[in-house]
Amino acid sequence: MSVAVTSADGTHIPLVEAELLRWVGSGDSLLEGACLDALFPPGKLLRPVLCMESAKAVGGTVDQVLAFAAGIECLHVASLVHDDIVDQDPVRRGRASTAEQYGLAEALIAGDGLSMAGMAAMLSDGPAERVLQAARVTVDALRHMCRGIMRETEIRGDLTCGVPTVLNIMRDKTAALTGVACQAGAILAGATHEQHQALRRYGEQLGMAFQIRDDLLPYTAEDQVTGKTATSDVANLQPTLPVLLAYDAADEADRNLLTTVFRGGTDPVTAHRDILAVLTRTDALNKAARMASSCAEQARAELTGLPDSTRLAELATSAADRQR
Repeated sequence: MSVAVTSADGTHIPLVEAELLRWVGSGDSLLEGACLDALFPPGKLLRPVLCMESAKAVGGTVDQVLAFAAGIECLHVASLVHDDIVDQDPVRRGRASTAEQYGLAEALIAGDGLSMAGMAAMLSDGPAERVLQAARVTVDALRHMCRGIMRETEIRGDLTCGVPTVLNIMRDKTAALTGVACQAGAILAGATHEQHQALRRYGEQLGMAFQIRDDLLPYTAEDQVTGKTATSDVANLQPTLPVLLAYDAADEADRNLLTTVFRGGTDPVTAHRDILAVLTRTDALNKAARMASSCAEQARAELTGLPDSTRLAELATSAADRQR
């Protein structure tokens, strides 16, 4: 399998793509082929870009963190492969998911293979003390991510779980890894404790903004724009942030409607239409969007005093405003 390394909207993208190929292989085996199919064409490459930009923000260079950044992307994509299995979602990034193309067993193994490639990449280069510290905080973030994914399965169908529960899941499942991508990049570049902690907090708040927007996309964008199935969360009876905000603000009739949908058995397309109507009536979409903007503002505030953080500030803004 051949994958062309092409430029995208950021100067780091071709470097990351080439590094991913270096660690995953050329596709000569079924394992490599399935891993490459999950990786390419790439998504936004947010986490490796955050890792590299955080290194630059504290005076470091991209070369210091490139392998580690590619490793984080491998770990992230591995989680997506497994997430699609959990959600039984046939679509990822606008095309068939790895499980849909290769089968469940093969997708599970591909996810494991990407995880191992990611760990190998992260441990491959740099001063041993910095690499060990960066790897330790990354592994801890991955433990949080697993906890968040498991907790997410526990609340399916439960509209009474509450907004704080879903926000905590977001922090574990998404924000922990975006935060550590920033922190690890700073550590590898020789940042002070105060700098890498500030960048971790920046990344966590950006991750929250990103995930809140992700929860909004099924109701604000077309499938071909999001690259996912708009009815996926509905079909899985997954109470996301806008749904819970709507449930809290809804009158009795709309609460009953949401309750009926989340008991299951409703056609997903009909369920999606009914939920969107409630979200609109309760202004839940706008409330969630304001929460995303607030997280982005908090992220930008953490960058005060860093020598080169312009691009990171731009990324925080785009995470809160994104439409795909």
